Amino acid sequence: MKKVISTVGMFLFTVFAVTAQTEGEVTDAQLQKFADAYQEVQMSNQAIQQEMVVAIEKEGLTPERFNELYEAKMDPEKEIEATEEEIEKQDAVMVVIQEIQKDSQAKMEEKVKEKGLTMEQFQKIGAQIQESPELQQKMQAMMMKQQTGKNPMKKN
Repeated sequence: MKKVISTVGMFLFTVFAVTAQTEGEVTDAQLQKFADAYQEVQMSNQAIQQEMVVAIEKEGLTPERFNELYEAKMDPEKEIEATEEEIEKQDAVMVVIQEIQKDSQAKMEEKVKEKGLTMEQFQKIGAQIQESPELQQKMQAMMMKQQTGKNPMKKN
């Protein structure tokens, strides 16, 4: 898919948008739990995006057109030509997408919990990773090791 549906991006943004200050260092064990949970959440997100695309196309819109209409609705400065029928279709899709998001949030929280973290811990670690290039590298190495069985941070 060329363009990620805006609403999925907003969901992920809210998952990591934590205003509370994070406390302490992230241990390797916590980082590994986060990496495991993050991968699960990413896979879920791909499935959710597909569900949303199906819902959009079922209503007779393309994902690109849906995004154009959505962005125009969210930004009063943006003007777009749209028929009444397109606006009604976009509104109908939004109802379905909101339901998909509501269901998916609970599933994602369960996946995070299965990996040994609360949503609060997941969000705090995510915020720390965003602020720390070192933690980003460590997490990427952990994820790569899981996928390939090799640790890129160790010299052979």
